[in-house]
Amino acid sequence: MLKTAIIESNISSEEFAENDAVEETIRISSDLWMVKTENTEDEGWLFVDFHDDRFWIIYSMGNSNFFNIAIDEILRSEGGGLDRLWIPAGQVEEIGKMGEYEGIKISFGADDVFPEEFIEDNLEFTDLNIDGSGQSSRHLFEILKSTDEIDDFLALSRIQIRREVDGEFVRERVTNEGTFTTRGGSDASLHIATVERIKDQYSNLLETIEDNHIIGAKEQDHGGRSQGSPIVIRFSKPVPDVEEFLSYVVNARDPFRLWGHTRQIGHESYKVDGVDAHNGDKIAIEMSSEWIRLYLYEGACGNTALRIFTNIQQYYDPAAELVIADA
Repeated sequence: MLKTAIIESNISSEEFAENDAVEETIRISSDLWMVKTENTEDEGWLFVDFHDDRFWIIYSMGNSNFFNIAIDEILRSEGGGLDRLWIPAGQVEEIGKMGEYEGIKISFGADDVFPEEFIEDNLEFTDLNIDGSGQSSRHLFEILKSTDEIDDFLALSRIQIRREVDGEFVRERVTNEGTFTTRGGSDASLHIATVERIKDQYSNLLETIEDNHIIGAKEQDHGGRSQGSPIVIRFSKPVPDVEEFLSYVVNARDPFRLWGHTRQIGHESYKVDGVDAHNGDKIAIEMSSEWIRLYLYEGACGNTALRIFTNIQQYYDPAAELVIADA
C-alpha cells in the first residue's frame, strides 16, 4: 500500500535537509528528493515532492507504523516551520463527495486534553470512537447525523472512498491530518490527482483565512489603514469555566501547541497573549463562554487557526463553528 502525507511548510527545501529526522538526501530533481530517516520502527527512504512551495507531498511504500512515526518526527521540532494539515470535520465530509463511501471514522477524545474532573463537570462523553467500513458506511453516518442525542458529537476524522474517473479507479483512506493510504486502484495518476485536489481545497481555505484575517495596516499616501479582522469560533454550548478551559489549551502541549499568559478582561471574558510553538508566531486570543476570537498578526500562518479549530472539534466541541470572511 502507498502511504502519502501532505505537510504545510514555511521553510525551504535546503532548510528541510537540516531537520533532525533527516539522515541523508538524494536529489532526483530540484522538486523531488529521496530522504532517508530512521525511527524506532524501521529505517527507510521517503520521496518528498517540493513542486508546491507551501504544501509538500511525502510518499512511502514502507509500513504504516514506520511512515506515521517518520512524519511525526519530521514535524515535531519546535519552530521547525513544518506542520501537518488540520482539516475540519466539515471539510472531511466534503472529501467524501469525491467518491463512494467505503468507510468512516468518528473520533472524539476529550481525555487526551482535559482531566477527568473537567470532563465530568462539562462534557457528556469522555471519548467516542466509531470506526466502520463497507458499503453501508454512508448510511451509518447519515443515521448518526439524524440522531439528536449524538449528532453534536460526530467529529469525522477519517474517510474511505472509491473514486472513479474516466473508467479508472482508486481506493483512498484520508485522515483529517492530510495523510492517505491507497488500498488499490487502476491508475496511479488518479491517486496523484486526488491528493492534488484535496491539497488545493485546503490551500484555498488557508488563503481565505490569510487574505481576510491577518491583522495589520496597509500603507497609504498619508498614514495607513487598518486591515484584517479576528477569526471567530462559536461554541455550540456555553463553556462554563473559560479560565479553566484556556489553562488546558495554552499550556504549550500537543495538540494545540500554544503557550501564553491569560488574564481576565471582563466579567466572563479572558485574553491570552500567546505564541504558536510550531513557528514562533505571535497570537492573541479572546474568549467568552460562547466564542473564541483569534488574532493573527503580520507574517502569521493561517494553519494556526485551523489547528485550533480542528482540535476544538476533536477534543471538546465537534459542533463548534468556524466563522471566516470569504471576500
